[in-house]
Amino acid sequence: MTSVSMQDVRRVLEPEEPDYAAMSELGTESLPHLRTLLQGDDQMLASKSAYAASLLEGDQGQDVILSAARSDDPVLRVAAASAAANLPGSSATDVLLGLAADEDAGVRKVALSSIPPDVPKELVSRLQDAAAEAEDGTQRQ
Repeated sequence: MTSVSMQDVRRVLEPEEPDYAAMSELGTESLPHLRTLLQGDDQMLASKSAYAASLLEGDQGQDVILSAARSDDPVLRVAAASAAANLPGSSATDVLLGLAADEDAGVRKVALSSIPPDVPKELVSRLQDAAAEAEDGTQRQ
């Protein structure tokens, strides 16, 4: 396989509607570029990078998604929550536990809708409880 350049990654992600299938074909060699874009100044490319990382086989892009989940930017946290739906259950749970209790209602909503079907019921309950507690806390303020 040939080396994947930043230009290759940007070419796939820059269109308004990225070709995520082409992105997944770039494979793990795209990860350093996805990390760089996630930390860059272009919010749209950063959010697309988080989602693109979720399309790599297994949970190989999980660290990129976790970085987005820990971002101060709610747009990136929403992207991380959406991306979690593409991860294996245990990896998705690692991403979603914090996001289900996020201060931003939009992040919580996407996190709860992104729980993969292979997550154990106990973890689904924990995610729902965390979201409910966060919702109660924001309503009291």
